[in-house]
Amino acid sequence: MPDERKLFAVTEWVLRAGIVVTMVLIGLIVLGMAAMIFGLATSRLPLGWIAHATGVTMTADEIARIALTAHTGAIAALVLALLILRALRRVVASARAGDPFVEANALDLVRVAWLLLGLEVIETLLKPMVYLIAPEAVRMRMHGTFHTPITGLFAVLLIFVLAQIFRRCSEMRAELAGTI
Repeated sequence: MPDERKLFAVTEWVLRAGIVVTMVLIGLIVLGMAAMIFGLATSRLPLGWIAHATGVTMTADEIARIALTAHTGAIAALVLALLILRALRRVVASARAGDPFVEANALDLVRVAWLLLGLEVIETLLKPMVYLIAPEAVRMRMHGTFHTPITGLFAVLLIFVLAQIFRRCSEMRAELAGTI
């Protein structure tokens, strides 16, 4: 049992650290978007430096469309990741307390599965969206490589199944308690 307690403690620490890092990243991306919007609005965006750094000459409008699409997708993905980490932290906390097979954990696992599916959708759609709004010179560098992450879809299915197992164990415990 001592190893189990250490595992739960480390897991809770990692989840809390993940929550803090995710919140900081969301804040930094929002600040980056605000700085970019300010730079575009005041014509202070260094287009020459961007063209030199990327090797592609783009207008401010093209840069804004690409950056806003990418930043919005990143913020959406990070918010979903934050919600996943919080749900997992609740599941781990109840498991640490010795009572993992409760209805709340089954609901949290279903929530995690749906959120992971949302992350997969964002990942699958973000690159084609940027590709469609990017100028031709940027499209040439992207090589049109798009994929659907099949392993993520398997993880989503596995978590849905795990949630049903938690739900069934919760029901069995309630039935057992009612027969005694």
